[in-house]
Amino acid sequence: MRTPRLLVLLIGAAAVTSACSSGVTPAVFLASSSAAIGTGEQRILLAMVDPETNAFLASEDAAATALLRDEDGTPLGTYDLEFVWTVPEVRGIYAGYFDIPGPGVYQVSVEQVGLAESGPTGLVAAENPPMVGPGEPALLSETRIGADFDDLSLITSDPDPDPEMYSMTVAEAVSNGRPAVLVFATPAFCTSQSCGPMLDQVKDLRPAYPAIDFVHVEIYDDLQVDNPEDLVFVDAVLDWQLPSEPWVYIVDREGLVVAAFEGAVNDDELTAVLDGFGEQ
Repeated sequence: MRTPRLLVLLIGAAAVTSACSSGVTPAVFLASSSAAIGTGEQRILLAMVDPETNAFLASEDAAATALLRDEDGTPLGTYDLEFVWTVPEVRGIYAGYFDIPGPGVYQVSVEQVGLAESGPTGLVAAENPPMVGPGEPALLSETRIGADFDDLSLITSDPDPDPEMYSMTVAEAVSNGRPAVLVFATPAFCTSQSCGPMLDQVKDLRPAYPAIDFVHVEIYDDLQVDNPEDLVFVDAVLDWQLPSEPWVYIVDREGLVVAAFEGAVNDDELTAVLDGFGEQ
């Protein structure tokens, strides 16, 4: 079974979010999958931890900025970061929108109020990442729907599924002339524990947008396996070449991806896109 990079990172530190004394120099880690970073404007997730205790240090109460440098350490820009809960009230990370000038190797460090500047972490940007991104056509993936199964637990590991999110396939949702929100998540098998919160977040937003179709795609096929190591990806995950989970994609009326959010997202980021579709 493939283990996405994001999951390894986020479970590698203690599941707490806290502040620490200014004498601690935090470590910063890339929490976005390296396979998802392209050029131009890129949404990048960064996790900060105390190197001695492994406690997560990102805080919603402290402003933070990221410094982007080239491979040689030459400064390229400073970017404001926004705190994002990965597991509500438990732990969080930072999200920022970076201008990546071209393919290559870069360094990122973080300055958070009350802490010393972190040491740099590296990232590699590609000209054309393999996965589907904003501006590209959504793929017409044939996914499972509730009407074909007696029990939704056969096609979703969500313990409290919203039946409306299994009423159509991805292919139908992205080709019917209506905007669509696609959530790729596996609440029961997501080792970062962020799949359930992200899916719940989207479920809570759905009733406010009746003109938009919402689809949940479970990451794995046979959910009744005895051994989690025997889990197999559904075809849609392979179609979209997802390097990690969870993901939320927003698709416009013409079937083009207009936004993609990996790992964690704030309501404001989602509604800023969804409100743009109006009430049609």
